[in-house]
Amino acid sequence: MKRNLVIVIVCAAGLSGLLWFKSQTVSDPSWEQPAMSSSARITLSGRFSTNRLKELRRQIDTALEESKRLVNIWDETTEISQFNRFNSTEPFPASAEFARLIRFALDFSVQTGGAFDPTVKPLVDHWGFGPKKNRDPLEEIMKAVGWQKVRLENGTLIKGHPRLQLDLAAIADGYGADCVAAVIRKNGCTGFLVEVGGELIAEGTKRSGKPWRVGIESPEPGKASGEKIFRTVELSGKALATSGDYRNFQTRDDGTRYSHIINPHTGKPSESDVASVTVITAQCIDADALATALCVMGSEKGFQWLDKHPEFQAFFILHAADGSFTSRFSTGFPLH
Repeated sequence: MKRNLVIVIVCAAGLSGLLWFKSQTVSDPSWEQPAMSSSARITLSGRFSTNRLKELRRQIDTALEESKRLVNIWDETTEISQFNRFNSTEPFPASAEFARLIRFALDFSVQTGGAFDPTVKPLVDHWGFGPKKNRDPLEEIMKAVGWQKVRLENGTLIKGHPRLQLDLAAIADGYGADCVAAVIRKNGCTGFLVEVGGELIAEGTKRSGKPWRVGIESPEPGKASGEKIFRTVELSGKALATSGDYRNFQTRDDGTRYSHIINPHTGKPSESDVASVTVITAQCIDADALATALCVMGSEKGFQWLDKHPEFQAFFILHAADGSFTSRFSTGFPLH
């Protein structure tokens, strides 16, 4: 009798301990929080103590705030806004991380023949997509546009034209996603899915062992985010970014639409055959930048560029003459 009582007590203690442990841990945590100009969605694979998860979320909050303080043109206190107000060709002292971002942007401008260009802010404002409307004539604005008109020198940024201004929106979300992923990896997490403003990084698998699966949206204006999926992709150890003309646009008086994606060569909204393009590569900032550049290039020039850069894979959704969509993708793009 006593032996049975001992067994009951031991079992009860074990069950209490198990219940306590479960109450102090979270399985496959997932949450959404503000980030950059939109939001971040983070899903982790595995079981985490509440204290560990709290500290991880604190570090992620810090990483997102720090990245936002560098690149948000809607906040006048950020480093990029300070640079944009600096109407001088004298050297502008830049923080090490801001200088690193500008170096990346300028290098990518060279790689894409200027299809990606970080100096388009005056054009973004002119076409109604920035914080303030720029009503100067397009010909006048173009005098201050061009990646060749800004340079890095001894930790400073130097404008070739005093009214030159930067806009890093085309890499901001990808950069933010990379920052979040770096924090998660540093904390020893091997399975996660990070999304910042629609740009994604996937690592490992779900706890079930199943791969992360993400959708490529159908580029139909008026559809809510995620409402209609064109194709799906299995993603692990890679980053994915999408750009297109269907989500952020303005409407002219005659009812025609124009995209927020600006062609730096013409100074006008991009009018290529690309409705959307999804890029997969190692880092999200690279995928984000290239997705914008490929929209500007159009599919033919885009595929010529991709043939020379096999480290990138891309899936194009193209406008057809009858108003429908067709698709085309590079070899190895992991469609499911």
